[in-house]
Amino acid sequence: SDDVEVIVADSMGELLKLYSASDVAFVGGSLVPVGGHNVLEACAVGLPVIFGPHMFNFDEISKLTLSRYAGMQVDSETDLAAAVASYLGDANLRFETGEKGKKLVQQNRGALERTSELIFSLAEASCIETRSHGKKL
Repeated sequence: SDDVEVIVADSMGELLKLYSASDVAFVGGSLVPVGGHNVLEACAVGLPVIFGPHMFNFDEISKLTLSRYAGMQVDSETDLAAAVASYLGDANLRFETGEKGKKLVQQNRGALERTSELIFSLAEASCIETRSHGKKL
């Protein structure tokens, strides 16, 4: 409804649908030392993402998000309110930040497949070396 300003999601599988109907995403668990959640889902649908300083369980992803200007880190509830207001008050900023997030996700698709291929090739090389008694074939 048009009256809804904030939705708190607490079960698996509902975020993608909610993100697609949103203007901005705040990643919970990140303002307190609980640890934030994955920002990539919000980035994938083109949302500017906001998170707090406690992103230790998604440290690299959150740093990459900041370095690509696909989101914003805040330190307090006051900063969070200001960041949300900034994005909601500036459609161009919201769109540009969201597009940067989508680009970040697109550029990093296939990371699991590339990593798996590397692991399998290293394992295969190790097996060949072991079978030849330490001599590479």
